[in-house]
Amino acid sequence: MKKKVIISSMFALSALLTVTPLIVSAETSSSKISTKLTEVSNVTTSNDNLDSVVGGWSENEGMYVNNLYGNLMLRSSPHHTGKAETKTINGTGHKRAHGWTTWPGIKHYTTARLEQGSYVNGTSGRVWGTGGTEAASPWKPYTTSGDPGSARTYYGR
Repeated sequence: MKKKVIISSMFALSALLTVTPLIVSAETSSSKISTKLTEVSNVTTSNDNLDSVVGGWSENEGMYVNNLYGNLMLRSSPHHTGKAETKTINGTGHKRAHGWTTWPGIKHYTTARLEQGSYVNGTSGRVWGTGGTEAASPWKPYTTSGDPGSARTYYGR
């Protein structure tokens, strides 16, 4: 009986240690991305509960991979890009998050959100597809109190 407890505890500890995101790089440019997704099929949207996130991009931290899900769920290599976009609408600055994921042969989703701490200021919801997906949050205005939130994008299965 003790062996099961020790093995379970060791497995839980190793799983906990691998959940920490790995920061890869940062990209906060609002310039246009010329990459075009060529294969988009069976695209639907749904809520964006983030319990199955494999990875994503953060305006503040750059690209990251959730090691626990990344190691368990990958059968092919996904490519994910995210960015914050800004534009002026009726004289007021606006911002949105925009993300693209290409994952050949795998049904997956992309989600784009503006986040202020734990508050979600705007979300695309999950955009599901096979091959390539693209998601953009709604445009949100800058206010006298500041930025409408940090842009974050997510992808998963």
